[in-house]
Amino acid sequence: MKQVSVCITVLLLFALTAWAYSPATTGFQFLKTQVGARPAAMAGAFVAISGDVSALHYNPAGIAVFSQRVAGFTYTNDLLDFSSGFIGYVQPQVGKGNLGLSILYKDYGDFTKKDQNGEDMGTFGAGSIALNGSYAMQIAPNLSIGVTGKYIRASIDNYSADAVAMDAGVLYYIAKHELTIAAGIYNLGTATSAFITTKDDLPMNLRIGASKKLAHLPLLVSGNAYKYSDEDLQFALGGEFTLSDYMLFRLGYDSIGKKMHVDSSDDTMAGMALGFGFLWKQFKIDYSFTSYGALGSLNRFTISGHF
Repeated sequence: MKQVSVCITVLLLFALTAWAYSPATTGFQFLKTQVGARPAAMAGAFVAISGDVSALHYNPAGIAVFSQRVAGFTYTNDLLDFSSGFIGYVQPQVGKGNLGLSILYKDYGDFTKKDQNGEDMGTFGAGSIALNGSYAMQIAPNLSIGVTGKYIRASIDNYSADAVAMDAGVLYYIAKHELTIAAGIYNLGTATSAFITTKDDLPMNLRIGASKKLAHLPLLVSGNAYKYSDEDLQFALGGEFTLSDYMLFRLGYDSIGKKMHVDSSDDTMAGMALGFGFLWKQFKIDYSFTSYGALGSLNRFTISGHF
């Protein structure tokens, strides 16, 4: 536990230093995107869950437990007909740890381009992408650490902006209580180029959480608190019920839903999420539904497997 405390303290110091120099608003907002239907169905309360390819995004320390190659793909039907996706791959036993590669992208679609007189000039596109490389290892019994390096690019028509960043995470498993505690810092970096002249800051993020398998119920409970440099402190809570050897049900709530209230009868659903998981041979097929209240909803589909 002393080693865990040291790791978490280091992450907190990094976070506090970064926040001290962070502005009220940031760019590259697509980095806040939840990935993976399983984590999204648990409202993103995933920092303390390992053994899932989505850990590449939520806590790189979570890939240290893999002993087989694993890959996964997530597609998200986003708001306003945007679309986004995540591709992840983990190669075990590379040196003393495991190597992970992942891509996060968001496509904003095509827009009509007009000149200053309102004349139609065709269309233009916009999108964002992050290319990530992760490495994780167990440095002590039940204690894992992981880091991720990122190259980030956002583009609008002929304009683009670039950035580099890193994530770092720690995860500690207490086998006697089937309890995991974890923490991570994300998007710690800087823009290297601007759309025009002003470079956007990154949405630095700190997460601390825990997960536990209950002793007398087929239920995994997970929760975390998180803070983006341009947002208030939030929390997320999720649960995963094992219905059978082949089917799981998930439910979650993210307090960020309170910010989505627009005085509509649908506001009560904002921040809620649910989903299902199906196991077939070495494959997992997951689906999640996330409500933004009157603003709309997101559907995510993930297929993953080991080989």
